[in-house]
Amino acid sequence: MENSLTDAESLDLYIRMFERAAELCSEETDLAARCRDYYDGKQLTEAETAELARRKQPPVVFNRIRRKVDWLRGLEMQSRTDPRAYPRTPQHQQGADAITDALRYVADNVDLDRKASSAWADMLINGFGAIEVTHSGGPSPDVVINTYPYNRVFHDPYSSTIDFSDARYLGAVIWGDVDDLKIQYPGEDAAARIDASVGKVSGVTQNFDDVPAWRVWGDRDRQRVRVVLLWHRDGGTWKWCKFVYGGVLESGESPYTDEDGQSVCPLMLQAAYIDRDGVHYGVIRDMLDTQDEINKRRSKLLHQLNTRQTMALKGAVGSVAALKAELAKPDGHVEVDGELALGARELGMKPFDLLSNADQTAGQFNLLQEAKAELDLMGANSGLAGKDGTGQSGRAIMARQQGGLIEIAPLTDSFSDFKRRIYRRIWGVIRQFWRDERWVRVTDDERNVRFVGFNRPVTLGEQLGQMQPDMMAEAAMRMGIRPGDPRLGVRVGTENPVDEIDVDILIEEAPDTVTLDAETFEQVVNIATSLPGSVPPEILIELAPGIRRDVKDRILKRLEEQSAQQGQQAQQQQQIAAAMTDKQMQKLQSETAKNMSLAQKTGIEAQRLALGY
Repeated sequence: MENSLTDAESLDLYIRMFERAAELCSEETDLAARCRDYYDGKQLTEAETAELARRKQPPVVFNRIRRKVDWLRGLEMQSRTDPRAYPRTPQHQQGADAITDALRYVADNVDLDRKASSAWADMLINGFGAIEVTHSGGPSPDVVINTYPYNRVFHDPYSSTIDFSDARYLGAVIWGDVDDLKIQYPGEDAAARIDASVGKVSGVTQNFDDVPAWRVWGDRDRQRVRVVLLWHRDGGTWKWCKFVYGGVLESGESPYTDEDGQSVCPLMLQAAYIDRDGVHYGVIRDMLDTQDEINKRRSKLLHQLNTRQTMALKGAVGSVAALKAELAKPDGHVEVDGELALGARELGMKPFDLLSNADQTAGQFNLLQEAKAELDLMGANSGLAGKDGTGQSGRAIMARQQGGLIEIAPLTDSFSDFKRRIYRRIWGVIRQFWRDERWVRVTDDERNVRFVGFNRPVTLGEQLGQMQPDMMAEAAMRMGIRPGDPRLGVRVGTENPVDEIDVDILIEEAPDTVTLDAETFEQVVNIATSLPGSVPPEILIELAPGIRRDVKDRILKRLEEQSAQQGQQAQQQQQIAAAMTDKQMQKLQSETAKNMSLAQKTGIEAQRLALGY
């Protein structure tokens, strides 16, 4: 990366891009903050709490949103998938298998599953998630995965795609201590720019500021400043810069390219949904009003159940305050004036009475149930979650689950596309920056840990050693090579050269948790049960739902090895049988020849006797 301090004009452009994003995306960021609050249970404002207190209503929060979102988060955790590289040409099959191992090694090494789940949660709650794929630097760099909280990421406000592919700039906000930044960016000019940012007020929204959210570029008390990492297009090239309000600290062109050699941005964003106004949002937005209704109606219902309205003739019960205190007791007792009571009865009136609010309570309860039912239909419904207790058949439950999956299919498809882009970017970093010999450990089978080498030099001796003994001897004789020949150490090739392997990166199909594939598997099992031997075990394993692809591959490989071993044993038995047959034939021929010789000898003796010899 190149270090440079740009002029004031460039700095002004960068600040305007950042502040433009904050200004025009304020609706999106405010919505994201509100959705996050509702997920965290902060669903009542201070004004609403004060109003409820004035009405003497309990401040009730019945958080059903968190339950819905957490189920979708759990679904992703239970349905995690692995990448697989597919060769584009037949000669790259071995290389594709090696790249598959490399991608899974990197994913485990950088804890990608956890970071992707965090991005998924941001998509559900705040509208979009962000992941940055970079490298550690040095001659043999490692892949680095960075994540940013939702309120530390900004984007081109004119982006109108769910994957932000049309965005002309993306960025993230990072807070740093002044002392640390001066060590990271030495020099008087950089120090002056950092110092100039401390306590500097700007017109941006508070969403990109630290907590507590002050609208500043720096914090004079804590001696911290806000650093903006900005990636922006310049023609067909992506460029980057890190700047504070006082100036640019670092800048350069993107070192990352795609398969076609085009410049790319390592920061990737993915939204759950996008509306016609270009606002990116998650699943909570549609639940907000219904959740508010549930809270308000539940509060009102509890208030009605805990209060009583009374009617009494003036003077019939004495102190009204004492009456209310007595009615608040579970065993309260109210006495009325006897003379007023007698007069009231003569007039057909009651001196004291409790007014019923049963109709209002029933109405509030019915509306509360409707609101809860409406919220249950949003996102992961009860059928998909397997919580439908209506006693339906297994086939009916499966159909409801399949219908629930169809409803969230756009959401899961968006995330699947996000993961595919992440793995393709990881492959891009591997292809670009893995130049030296490198080994990765593959632990997909815990009982058989293996290592895969990349860019490993292959000598003539190693190449010959991979041949069959007879072929190796023939090749060595043809080349005139004997043991100890110095030519055996000459490099003749490279094992898994990453810059020459041509593959496509795809995501394996998710486990069929609740899909109709399970029904297909059940039908095939029934056929196999009724007609033993009609369905090969390999077919059952391929169709089995809920088993990860790599586990299926290991089982199939084990079956293949067993089948090959059984084939070898059968061949050996055939060879033994054939050998025994040959031996028996030889014995028969020997006995036949012996008998013929004896017959000839007997005939000769008979002739001698007949002739008188």
